[in-house]
Parts: sequence; C-alpha cells; structure tokens
Amino acid sequence: MQSLFTPQEVDAMHHLGQEDALRAGHIRGPKERWTISGTVLSGHFTSINGPFNARGQVRIGKYCAFGQYVSLISGNHRTDMPNQQIWLNQRFGYRIPAETKGPVEIGHNVWIGDKVNVLSGVQVGHGSVISAGATVTRSCGPFEILGGSPARLIRKRFTQNVIDQMMDIRWWDWSDERIARNQAFFETSIPADEDIDLKAICQP
Repeated sequence: MQSLFTPQEVDAMHHLGQEDALRAGHIRGPKERWTISGTVLSGHFTSINGPFNARGQVRIGKYCAFGQYVSLISGNHRTDMPNQQIWLNQRFGYRIPAETKGPVEIGHNVWIGDKVNVLSGVQVGHGSVISAGATVTRSCGPFEILGGSPARLIRKRFTQNVIDQMMDIRWWDWSDERIARNQAFFETSIPADEDIDLKAICQP
C-alpha cells in the first residue's frame, strides 16, 4: 500500500521519543504520560492531549489532535509461537519479530477521540475523524468519520467535490503567514451536503 506521506514529508517528521524533536516540531501534550516504543514520527503542530501509547512503525501528520488513552500499535503478539511474553524473549535473547500488517499512518489534520485503538497496517486518511472508543482495523479515505468497534464509516465530512478541493489545497502545507491571511477560509462552515468553491475563498 502506498504511504500517505512523501519521503520528504517523512524526513521532516519528528521523533516523539526525543525531547529536542518535540520542541522543534511544536508538538504539544503531557509527554510524561506517553509510552513510545519504536520509530514513532509526527509532523509539526500535532497535539496529544493525554495518555498515549504508540509502538512500532508509526507516522503521524501535521496539525493532528488526539484525545486521551489513544493507542497506535503496528505490531501484535504472535499466536503461532510457544511463548506469548516479550520479556521472556528478551531475557534469553530470542529474536522473534512481532506480527504486523505494516506501519500505522495517521494523515494530516486528523482528529482521534478518547480511547481509540488503531491497529497495524491501518492508514487514516487526511482530515478524517475517529469517534471515541473506536477500534480501527481497516484503512479509511480522506475526510471520513468513523466509529464503532470495529470501526465503520459513519459518513464523509464533505461532498466529494469539496474533498477533492481540500486535497488539492493542502492547507496543512501552508506557512504560518499564509494561514494567518486566510481567516475567512478557516472560519467557513461547510455543510456535509453542500458544494463550496474553496479556492475562491483562499488567499495566496
């Protein structure tokens, strides 16, 4: 499956386990309540608003917001092995890789509610919303709202035309100066069933 992010975007991400990287990326949240294991990367200006668990290969986009007790897990315990405890393997030096379907990727400007679990191989598309308590076992497209366990599509946030415009505009790549110039764009309410010419609102 193709990544949500270009190699250049991945190179610009910040490791959530490194204090200097968090400062450089303006990544906010109670880091003393996070459990980070593996290569867990995030784009600029993401907020993690409570206890947070991320393990394995995890990539998070810019301007995301996480509720409390969110878990992003790219590897699972093997059910085909005699032992289920990782600590035993570590004590005796056994090299048994975790079972995985691939990295977890959370797109740009995604909102994930409290107590959400996202499992290995899942891609959450740009601009999507995951309702509290959901367990996400399958990938979703951009600007979708999911809920339940396992998570299912509730609805799309916007019409397909508006989604296409959003994906073309990619406001999360704008500079702070351009974001500041676009108050009208960011304050525009977009009904889920209404087409709006967003480019007519956006300032260069």
